[in-house]
Amino acid sequence: MFTEQERHDIKAVGETLGLVSQVLTYTMPENWRFNAQFPERFRCFRLAAGRLARSKDRKLKEYGRALIEFDVCLTELDRGFTQAKAARAARLGKRVVDTMQEAKAHVV
Repeated sequence: MFTEQERHDIKAVGETLGLVSQVLTYTMPENWRFNAQFPERFRCFRLAAGRLARSKDRKLKEYGRALIEFDVCLTELDRGFTQAKAARAARLGKRVVDTMQEAKAHVV
């Protein structure tokens, strides 16, 4: 079972991922500035991802690690858009979704 902090972190991460999805959907790639546009949201995202990566639950730990990699990728996109960075973000985004589904299935 997840701790109260882990449930809070999962919720915070989910909200930020929803925001990322909206930015990707409704803005042009050259305007993707996740950390610059939402610094407080991404500070919370990083803290939550770090805590999840240190979880005692193996699936949750894997999810946290995927989130950390995705955050690094988004930071790279903040520095400038390239097709290679976008492709990497897509791959890591899929991994985040896959590990999130595994973690949730693990609890149920």
